[in-house]
Amino acid sequence: MKLLITGARGMLAQAVRPELEGRGHEVVALDRAALDVGSAAAVDGVIRSLRPDAVIQCAAYTRVDDAETDEAEAHRINAEATSYVAAACRAVGARLVYPSTDYVFDGRADTPYRPDSPTNPINAYGRSKLAGEAAASESGDYLVVRTSWLYGAGGRNFVSTILERARRGDALRVVADQRGSPTWTGTLALIIAELLERRAPSGIYHATNSGETTWYHLALEAIRLAGVETTIEPVTTAEFPRPAARPAYSVLDCSATAAVVGEIAGWREALAEALPGL
Repeated sequence: MKLLITGARGMLAQAVRPELEGRGHEVVALDRAALDVGSAAAVDGVIRSLRPDAVIQCAAYTRVDDAETDEAEAHRINAEATSYVAAACRAVGARLVYPSTDYVFDGRADTPYRPDSPTNPINAYGRSKLAGEAAASESGDYLVVRTSWLYGAGGRNFVSTILERARRGDALRVVADQRGSPTWTGTLALIIAELLERRAPSGIYHATNSGETTWYHLALEAIRLAGVETTIEPVTTAEFPRPAARPAYSVLDCSATAAVVGEIAGWREALAEALPGL
């Protein structure tokens, strides 16, 4: 396939590109300097010129806390820009892949969220991504791929930050009452590639490493694997307030995705594989 990746300098794009190229696809990866997705004319011109089989919309506003005071900008990038990409994809018959987030849910559940579970974001970032999902669906042929607790090489993320601070010898305080599924960009890239190659039906897919944990236990496992010694204190969400509210529970049910792409690696296994690159 001929594939276009937007937001080429982002953490996810840096994993998706080599995964797709390694499978023999023709990949065009454009950063913001080469394609400003906030420009409808630029998006339309590039996609009409390239005529890709699919576009992976990795260009995104991902600063969760900043979005609380910058919601208009988060919405502009995550939703309005995606509507431009969707319109251009529809014009040339390209499939649109839109990575999304567990933050479209409110975290009040106690069993994993299915793709058709009711959404109710509790922060600005989640609202912008939910609006982006709606925009992506306007393409007519789309894959909304929700993930959670994403980490990997090439960008700021929880695991890299924890390891950096632990190696400095900092004492750490980490939230222990939020549950989710840590997901390596390498795993998510593989799932996106499989969904494309297997021509999965249009719709919403959940894609995380399997299993669930807390931020605190993720931090413990990361420093154990890295062989670093430091002190980690578990704290509650109330003791560690952030500008943006986080769902207390955001585990995603990935069974429908696994039925298409096969078994998905567990979060501990993925973390061990990812660690040398972090």
